[in-house]
Amino acid sequence: MLDSENKKRLENIYAQLFEIANGNFSFQIERTDNNDELEALTALVNLVTEEIKDSFLHEGYINFRNTYQHTTQFTLVLDEYFKIIEIYEDSNTYLGYETSELLEKPIESLLTTNSTKTWHTIKYRLNSKKTVSLSFKTKHDLVFKAQCYLIKFQNNSVLKNLTFLTSYDLVQRKHTNNLKRDFFNVQHKKQSASKNVLTKQDIDNIRLVGKYIIDHLENELPTLKDMAHTFGINEFKLKKGFKQLYGMTVFKFLKTERLKKGHILVKHTNMSFKEIARTVGFKTASHFSREFFNHYNYRPKTLRLNT
Repeated sequence: MLDSENKKRLENIYAQLFEIANGNFSFQIERTDNNDELEALTALVNLVTEEIKDSFLHEGYINFRNTYQHTTQFTLVLDEYFKIIEIYEDSNTYLGYETSELLEKPIESLLTTNSTKTWHTIKYRLNSKKTVSLSFKTKHDLVFKAQCYLIKFQNNSVLKNLTFLTSYDLVQRKHTNNLKRDFFNVQHKKQSASKNVLTKQDIDNIRLVGKYIIDHLENELPTLKDMAHTFGINEFKLKKGFKQLYGMTVFKFLKTERLKKGHILVKHTNMSFKEIARTVGFKTASHFSREFFNHYNYRPKTLRLNT
């Protein structure tokens, strides 16, 4: 039988593989001093993650600037003592913590040992702007490797002595020509590809679909065809455009939002799991618990017991 340490190491490997399966290649498993098969497996999983990420960054495109763009992952505002006082963007997605768990925390408490040393080296030498690589410890014991842009305010009377830490990543931006080709291959060949490019109105309509989903988590989702008709967009544009805007399919978005709301209800209310499941659109508490575990890597019961 595995002891508690090795069991935890296996759970970390599972969590890392889960992130890979969901298209997240910014995480790593923190290495240990052990010299055994589990450590070899850890090194292999980390290596595979890097290889897959590299393969996405080198798909053969020639015009790098047109193919990729920087996107903000999260932004932390630090006070003069480098404690977190504000959080922007989606820190939950990347670090796994709720906002309340991060506020007033020293930034060092989120960093790995090596990155803590790096931080101590640079924090008092920040003049105005700096870019640095830092590795954050997530709530689920993975390591999130991030490129960070630091801005230290010195002369601004309102923001003086505050530091903005922004994590960013390089993501693929599809070419207009590629988008046209994708649409062209799916629809009738005689249809003009230019008609399939998302307009501003299309984007506004797709965002209304996203808002509708969030406002009706407890209900069964209408078919894509029905939603497209209701919100004034064709079904194909809704399907493809939604994934471009939100990074996931309509049904994946629905499940993710249901689980986010479920997480809040488990942690901050005394509702039974059966009530919560029904409130966020799951038919049974067991189904909710299973999907919750698949998403967060721990059960609702575990969360409530530790709240």
